[in-house]
Amino acid sequence: MKTISFILAGAAVATALTGCKSNNQYVATNTVGEVKTESLNQTDGVIQHVLFGEWIATQVGDQAVSGDKRPFVIFSKDATNPYIVKYYANNGCNIINGQFAVTPGGKMESASEAASTMMMCHDAPYEVGTTMALSTVRSYTMEKIGSDYLMYLKDGNGVTTMILRKYESGFINGAWEVTEIGGTKVSQDKNIRFVIDLPEHKIHGNAGCNIFNGSVSSDPDVQNSIRISDVITTRMTCPDINLEQKFLTALAGVSNATQGNDRDSVTLLDGSGQTIMKLTRIDPSEIDE
Repeated sequence: MKTISFILAGAAVATALTGCKSNNQYVATNTVGEVKTESLNQTDGVIQHVLFGEWIATQVGDQAVSGDKRPFVIFSKDATNPYIVKYYANNGCNIINGQFAVTPGGKMESASEAASTMMMCHDAPYEVGTTMALSTVRSYTMEKIGSDYLMYLKDGNGVTTMILRKYESGFINGAWEVTEIGGTKVSQDKNIRFVIDLPEHKIHGNAGCNIFNGSVSSDPDVQNSIRISDVITTRMTCPDINLEQKFLTALAGVSNATQGNDRDSVTLLDGSGQTIMKLTRIDPSEIDE
């Protein structure tokens, strides 16, 4: 497997990734390459296109992360300072909010006092390690393996304390209108529209005749995965009930999603990668319930 590695920096010295064993899915390389940026605009561009968004922990300390309650970190930009990065994190139990100062050279340090909820959890094996990694981070590197981006958070001694994988399924959040099912165009007047809320693991909308609700989940180890289950509907009978049944059957077969040329179009795929549905983004107020 070809590995492309890079450090977000103006120029940085290649170093070995040490202090953290990779799990068997992501094997760290011994050498990290460089991507040199010649201007602040180029550096800004790399940060905005890669750093911002949601990252799921694959490793905390020397412990590989598994299960449903995985820590995650969401990075977002500051409106007034492009080098201040806001973060919203879940350590497997509590929510943590704070800010990092991200500077050329791959530096990342706390720029504010972190705020955290104070719940007590009996089953949160990554809680302490995640909190420590966020509070002690002094630098970071990124690596691209296949279509996945990995981020390595490092403490003041250069030891990797947490590995994160970019989670890019967030584009599926929002309200959608179905424009195609199984290669057949679907007109707007069929009114097949729904809302997906990944953070809440919910989907709800209009199947063309009946109102439906269901659950949405994803496999954190598979990029852009999405699964829709436990769908329940009202029981009205309508002239286009056959189209509705075709839609609900297709919905149950969804395994993956891909974004179109912009954030306003999405294609839903089955487990073999075949297109089973196409969507166009709409305003949530357009959904009748």
